[in-house]
Amino acid sequence: MKTSTEGEDWFHLFKEGAERSFRKVFDLYYRSIVYYAMKILHDDTYAEDLVSESFRKAWEYRERFETPRHLENFLYFVTRNACISYLRSDRVAQSTEQEWSRLSANEPDIRLPIDLERVQTDLLALVYRKLEELPGGDILRMSYLEGKSTKEIARELNITENTVYITKSRSLKVLRSLLSKNDWLLCLLFLLGR
Repeated sequence: MKTSTEGEDWFHLFKEGAERSFRKVFDLYYRSIVYYAMKILHDDTYAEDLVSESFRKAWEYRERFETPRHLENFLYFVTRNACISYLRSDRVAQSTEQEWSRLSANEPDIRLPIDLERVQTDLLALVYRKLEELPGGDILRMSYLEGKSTKEIARELNITENTVYITKSRSLKVLRSLLSKNDWLLCLLFLLGR
């Protein structure tokens, strides 16, 4: 089992400019940052481009980060600002102007939806990590996160529909045991709300 010091070696390598550590940073944060951007923009393609640029900036400023959390906050902050700039740009249809106004308003209660989006992205990252550890996690991911039907999953994985049902049930039980009570409740709310 790794100690917290060993677990953060990638961060020190990243700060020093070791290119292989960039992949670790990418694997740790990319999925949740893209999800965060998609929730703001409602545009998958541009969200991925924008997040790639955020990672480029993080690499450029890598020596300035003091902790992994500092790096993560930088990625969220740069991505949020880029989303707001994009929503403000002339290339976006008028329908997004109201969304930009909501995001860039100075009223304190307007920040709540973005804070909620960040909680959702952190929860999604946690769920993805736990699903990768689970036997049958791919079935849960396909069902709940990708929205595929039992028949589609069975066809894609070349298994019976009954196997999909059984595996999904067992995997949910294991997932529940892996998550804390609060994380499990949030996970249920998240999965059911998608």
